[in-house]
Amino acid sequence: MKKHLLTLLSLLMVASFILAACGGGAAATPAPTGDTGAEDDGGVMVEPDVAQVDRVQIYWYIGLGAGAQPQQIPLQREFVEKFNASQNRIQLIMIVVDNQFARDNLTAQIAAGNAPDIVGPVGTEGRGFFPGAFLDLQPLVDQFDYDTSDIDPAFLEFYKDQGELIGLPFAIFPSAVFYNRALFDEAGLAYPPHEVGEPYVLDGAEVEWNFDTLAEVARRLTVDANGNDATSADFDSSSIVQYGFDFQWTKDSPRWFSAYFEPHYPVAADGTAELSAGQVDAIKWYYDAMWGAQPFLPTQAAMDSDLISGNSFSSGKVAMGLTHLWYTCCIDKASVPSWDVAVVPSYNGVTTAKMHGDTFAIMNTTQYPEEAFEVYSYMLGEGSADLYAIYGGLPARTSQQAAFFEGQAANFAPNEVDWDVFLRMIPYLEVPGHELVLPNIAKSHDAFLQFGSDLRSNPDLDIDARITQFLSDLTAIYQEAQ
Repeated sequence: MKKHLLTLLSLLMVASFILAACGGGAAATPAPTGDTGAEDDGGVMVEPDVAQVDRVQIYWYIGLGAGAQPQQIPLQREFVEKFNASQNRIQLIMIVVDNQFARDNLTAQIAAGNAPDIVGPVGTEGRGFFPGAFLDLQPLVDQFDYDTSDIDPAFLEFYKDQGELIGLPFAIFPSAVFYNRALFDEAGLAYPPHEVGEPYVLDGAEVEWNFDTLAEVARRLTVDANGNDATSADFDSSSIVQYGFDFQWTKDSPRWFSAYFEPHYPVAADGTAELSAGQVDAIKWYYDAMWGAQPFLPTQAAMDSDLISGNSFSSGKVAMGLTHLWYTCCIDKASVPSWDVAVVPSYNGVTTAKMHGDTFAIMNTTQYPEEAFEVYSYMLGEGSADLYAIYGGLPARTSQQAAFFEGQAANFAPNEVDWDVFLRMIPYLEVPGHELVLPNIAKSHDAFLQFGSDLRSNPDLDIDARITQFLSDLTAIYQEAQ
């Protein structure tokens, strides 16, 4: 059992904050705040239940992916209590770590021989930081005759690592453009299209719904304190009170947002770092959207301001947010009472909708694999509806999808959302995936984050020179792992 876990977590987080204070880096999801009912020590929220001697303790580690948002923590606690009340042999204990620190925190726990039992939800990239750390679930699937008949075999392959089934498909998160109807109505602009290939009507003319069109619409939706939009000669970019667009919580790394333009694995055949022409275009488009003559996308300073407070679309001050289905977790229905979703814009005539796929994984160091799999089966079975509601994920099991959308519709009623847009985006998922593991993954990941931070924070970058330097630095990081 993990009798030293709470102490270790606290010590690790103190160390993490000391390092962070000395180092800087990209902005990350804010630590949960408010009355969570859990111990809060430097960004760590730990469910304070005392271990019950008559039960097996299974520790559930949350934060490597979704789950550390303030809105999600009490709901996850309810899930834990519900599971614990459903039987009398296992005690599920929840640990929540701020996403900013979760990777290093879990690395330290594994090194100390004090790893949790279950980790998740976690995506491809999050799992990639811990190669060989997760249990092959296939023997347990066979042992318990676990039913996978209504899961697309392609999804099962998606969760394999070196032939081992390290996770069962749980939730998929297609992308779409979230848009604020009220802000479009106020500007007299048509809503974005809901079908791939459908044109956008701008100034009475039909134009392709691509990133150039999105940029023009976003400029008209970006407004200064005097009511001038970004296309006006009188526009004051120093007093913006409303922005037209953001890559909602997907812009920290250029690797993430550039996949909407052109998916590309940034490793050349000779092992050096490379960016495709589409990725370079995306980076330049993004930088101009913040620092150009007609800006329409919030900089880091704007994100940190009281206007947006880290959650752009939900602030009601950003008209469009391109992101994944999981974002339904965190929309303030009071600030944005009327919203809908539209298809992802095209680039060079091609539509690409980034996809996330989350699951839960069992650590291969668990002392109780059968009990952990029992919790796991509950998460993906009887308790799945509660988790889908928390994380906003479309069930990978087709038999659960209709109920999921019904729940989402009820949650946001009376606002009506065209949920089928997310289904329409699935065939346009990116290949290769933007979360494929890179050489020297931790340092490579951090290099992309630093690049993104520079883009958001420095209005005087020589973009071509910065891209050249980034590729040189990234190549050196790759070669360290050879």
